[in-house]
Amino acid sequence: MQLSRRAFFLRLLLTKPATVTLLKVEVLETFDLDGKSVALLVHHADATSRQEFATWLQNNPKSTMRVRTRTGFETQASVFRVRMCFGRALIIPQEPVQTRRGESLTLWT
Repeated sequence: MQLSRRAFFLRLLLTKPATVTLLKVEVLETFDLDGKSVALLVHHADATSRQEFATWLQNNPKSTMRVRTRTGFETQASVFRVRMCFGRALIIPQEPVQTRRGESLTLWT
């Protein structure tokens, strides 16, 4: 497939930039095996982000995101909306995470 310069630049200019979703959450409960968390129950990090997080969960009930702890550890994770608990999500990281109740995490796509 050959593209003219004009077509190349038009595609470059008209393509939407990737949007990055960045969410701060607080750990409510950890589910541990061998001292490391294999699942986390989380909710919004503060009152100002409550509605934003709830809306994001409603629009993305099952999602794959990156998760970062306060120590800088990062891993891919599956994020699920917990329907019976408004504004809460269950995070299942690919690798066990060292975290505890009350700690803040960052989620992003």
